[in-house]
Amino acid sequence: MGLRLGRGMRRVAAASGILLTVLVVIGGGSATAGGSSAATVPRGLKRVILVSWDGAPDWVIDKMLAEGKLPNVARLVASGVRAEASRPAWPSKTACGHAAIWTGAYSDVNGISGNWVPQLPKAQHTLLEDRSGYHSTGLTAEPLWISAARAGKKVVVLSATHTFPSDRDRKALAEAGIPGDRLKTFSGFESKIAKATVLTSADLRPAAVAEWKLPTAGAPGSREIVVEVAESKFYGLVFDDPSDPVKGLDTLLIRQGSRDPKAAIAESTIRPREATDDILSFSERFRIAKGSLFGFTYFRLFDLAPDGSRMTLYQRGVSGLQGLASADEITAYTSAYGGFHDEAFFGLYDSKELGPRLWEGGDGTAERRVLELVRLDVEFRIRGIQYAARTWNPDLVFHYTPTTDSAGHLWIGALDPEGRRYDPALAEKLWPVYEEVFRLEDRWLGHLIDAAGPEGAVCLVSDHGMAATDAFFFPNAVLEHAGLLAATGKTIDLARTRACVPPWSDFFVTVNGTERLGGVVKPADREAVLLEVEEALLSARDPNTGRRIVRAVFRPAETVGLGIDGVACGDLYYDLMPGYYPFSRVSSHIVEPDKSAIGSGNHGFFPFRRSMQAICIVGGAGLAAGRTIGPVRQIDIAPTLSYLLGIPPPRDARGHAIADVMK
Repeated sequence: MGLRLGRGMRRVAAASGILLTVLVVIGGGSATAGGSSAATVPRGLKRVILVSWDGAPDWVIDKMLAEGKLPNVARLVASGVRAEASRPAWPSKTACGHAAIWTGAYSDVNGISGNWVPQLPKAQHTLLEDRSGYHSTGLTAEPLWISAARAGKKVVVLSATHTFPSDRDRKALAEAGIPGDRLKTFSGFESKIAKATVLTSADLRPAAVAEWKLPTAGAPGSREIVVEVAESKFYGLVFDDPSDPVKGLDTLLIRQGSRDPKAAIAESTIRPREATDDILSFSERFRIAKGSLFGFTYFRLFDLAPDGSRMTLYQRGVSGLQGLASADEITAYTSAYGGFHDEAFFGLYDSKELGPRLWEGGDGTAERRVLELVRLDVEFRIRGIQYAARTWNPDLVFHYTPTTDSAGHLWIGALDPEGRRYDPALAEKLWPVYEEVFRLEDRWLGHLIDAAGPEGAVCLVSDHGMAATDAFFFPNAVLEHAGLLAATGKTIDLARTRACVPPWSDFFVTVNGTERLGGVVKPADREAVLLEVEEALLSARDPNTGRRIVRAVFRPAETVGLGIDGVACGDLYYDLMPGYYPFSRVSSHIVEPDKSAIGSGNHGFFPFRRSMQAICIVGGAGLAAGRTIGPVRQIDIAPTLSYLLGIPPPRDARGHAIADVMK
């Protein structure tokens, strides 16, 4: 595995501390390495569970493991093999990393070059047209769940990127003559029914006492709320419970569909209670439907003043499940599961609806509240894996959480010691909160290990790391100043643009060639354009500090081993100096400061950066217990798990099974 850099950048890369790593692999599961004998490998494990903690940085997991704060990760390490790091795909983004993990191939083969990807073929689409990089429609390589099903394994994908829409997998099964019941997939990110909401005292109004048909409804000061959640209307009565000796509003009765108990679909009574380390204060669940989709919402009353002048009432967001499963199976699984993931950080915590945050003078209340929402999410995933293992008895399971990524985006700016907005005093308060997110996910991991059983294995991975940033870089502004790009307002004018950072990726430049619809650059002129792009980017300076922004550029055809020379990839990749994060949108500014007082956590950068390194730990039956090996590639994960299952790797895989995970 080698690496070549763009013209004139070899010295820059060497100075940046780029580390090249060579892996020892088993090609096709038959070679030997490090003294191991392939014949002794216990192939065909009874069950393998592949679980991803989105955005879990290797440097964070290393720290927590060393401090004994992740007992189930430690349990996994003790029973198997821990890689020093997992090198992510490039850009080190969620869709790219997971596509590499699922398929055993990088974006030049799997087609996923970012969280958004270009519309293809080029001759029929302009440089500005894109589509989701998370969807199956952009995936051009076979994922492990298809290859495993083809090999006769029962596979369940409880949560993963690239399973929606399910038509692609359904077609692959049909073409291979694979029974439909061999693969079950579920996805809820694309089918939001209702968003999460926080209701406050401003939403209270005088109660329609007679309609509640409740003796206590007439108590002085009783108030009500009315809220619509998708196609359901909820009525809530806040009143003083006469059985409670304390005077004042202290109880919330929630009814779905009607104030009248005889007409209501369901009801639940809750009392105010500040966030704790349990989930006992949530309401009973309420079924929410939107068309053919359904899910469950829950209410949580964190705060209620006796006179009604203050209230914090959380209503959980709702998503329906879709996928390769019958309607009855989706209904049964959703009911056992309890509720698909609901984003706790962005939208409520980030908008301060859960209270002021620690760096804004908060006392930790907002953080304790968001942790309780994560705790409920974890509880649902525990129920889900227990149901799936019991009901379908799968050989291979895929699961995923975005929570670790969301927390990192919001907090790493203050927690990364290498960040320019790192604050030791704030970090001392915020680190335990960030760690608690991982401790909660560690609890879920323990149940996954149990579900794998004594004859199975669990592989814990992440898609990328996380680094502190405090400024945004707009490369298209640089290209516009250099005469390579023209814009009308905020829109790129393709007729006058030779190269740009397209809207579907922030980390590379693409030439607007004549092979594309609306392209203007002839093949003979590409090299000259790329040289102009290199010169412009390498000359870019932060107008506020005079600092160089771009520290290295890379030509895909000259960059071996990163899989960035494909039809969906860019024409010139770049890496930035620490602290900057690129955006593709058109701007009159080259650099803008991050408006957050603590900066942000971000990823997507050159995959050899220490901060971008992901995790890979595989433990269980027959593995080399307690072994630590060197860094691995994400494209080696699917072939390694295939070998453990005793099946061929995914059809388009370019990675290999890692020898050192074996005894």
